[in-house]
Amino acid sequence: MEGLVCFGIVAALIGFFVWQFIETRNAIATTVVDTTCDPAQAVEAVRQAFGGSRSVLWTGTSGPGMINMRRRGFRGGVTMSIDIEPHPGGGSRVEMWASRTVEYMGILVNFAGVVNRRKTVIARLLADAESARTQGGVGQ
Repeated sequence: MEGLVCFGIVAALIGFFVWQFIETRNAIATTVVDTTCDPAQAVEAVRQAFGGSRSVLWTGTSGPGMINMRRRGFRGGVTMSIDIEPHPGGGSRVEMWASRTVEYMGILVNFAGVVNRRKTVIARLLADAESARTQGGVGQ
């Protein structure tokens, strides 16, 4: 019985570290969203993703992106950078990545999960703005 409990604890720890490793790789990787929204609408959607009650946890900072937001936290948090580029035929391309990180053991990034959630929220807000734009154009 004790062997089964020890195996369960070891398996849970290994699972946790694998999950954190995957979260870290996803946070550092560049996420690209192509949208029909113009760059001004895309900037507004990104600002909305960091506004409201989340504005206490995120602050603007300098960085390599057009918009750079740093998560307040232990040892400086993580900086999320966002670039918004216009497409020649209309619309825009939004690129998001974690530009500054605090790593533990060389593989785990502080606040990787919150960066991934912000990426998801930004993509959803861009899709909502896109659908509102197309629905608004149908009735006109």
